Amino acid sequence: MTSVLVCWLLFPLALTAVSMGCGLLLQQLSRLALPAILLPAAGFALVLVTGHIATAADATAEFAVPAALALAAAGYAMSVPLRGLRIDPWGIGAAVAVYGVFAAPVVLSGEATFAGYIRLDDTATWLAMTDRLMEHGRDLSGLAPSSYEATLDVNLSTGYPVGSFPPLGIGAKLVGQDPAWVFQPYMALLAAYMATALYVLAGRAIDSRAWRALAAVVGSQSALLFAYYLWGGVKELAAAWAIALLAALVGPLLREPFTPLSVLPLAARARLCSRSSASAASCGLRRCSCPP
Repeated sequence: MTSVLVCWLLFPLALTAVSMGCGLLLQQLSRLALPAILLPAAGFALVLVTGHIATAADATAEFAVPAALALAAAGYAMSVPLRGLRIDPWGIGAAVAVYGVFAAPVVLSGEATFAGYIRLDDTATWLAMTDRLMEHGRDLSGLAPSSYEATLDVNLSTGYPVGSFPPLGIGAKLVGQDPAWVFQPYMALLAAYMATALYVLAGRAIDSRAWRALAAVVGSQSALLFAYYLWGGVKELAAAWAIALLAALVGPLLREPFTPLSVLPLAARARLCSRSSASAASCGLRRCSCPP
């Protein structure tokens, strides 16, 4: 039970605390008045980009966690006191509800484990890549011939998009867990972040916060997306979050006077969406068993 609580409760709280700090940093630098409920989802993109840059080389890979923590700390420091930060219980409720729905199949089993919809080698591949990236980046030197080496070589050496993996490794290190045990919570958290973006988007058409929350909860549970979650499709969950967030950030950008720095949050999300497209293209060029 302790491992379940650490993986499903402490892990999302720790990663969200870091993402919130990074979101505050983006807000301070861009001078955009982002909805408070959107800050963790926006800041998570900065965590992702930071981790992606840090894990590009062996020399910098182990700085991924300190760099993310430093950026989060800077965001909190620059935002003190946290004036104007309005807590939206309906938005938080929508995110928690979505997280709970995605968590249920695993949490109700009483074990920190994987969903059992179908077993593919994809999950093992993602974990192998995360393990290598967090310690040595894309550098494969010194690896003896093995299935582990072959898995990494066919992916990392060919430029396979890895953007969604470093945050998994960062979050796992924050709570001292093996990435394998926080893999499902990580994907559920991506769905929760997507729900906050959908909640903000729904506000353009729905005045009632309660109905807006319901729309976000229902909109986050498409059969295909949930199947990807059970399948282990971390890239697909990350792509859904990034696209929803990209749309949610357009409103704040259009409302504020334009400055070069005001496009920082939008630029980060646009880069993530382009990487998601590249991932899909890469998947289509190789033999792939992804759902249609």
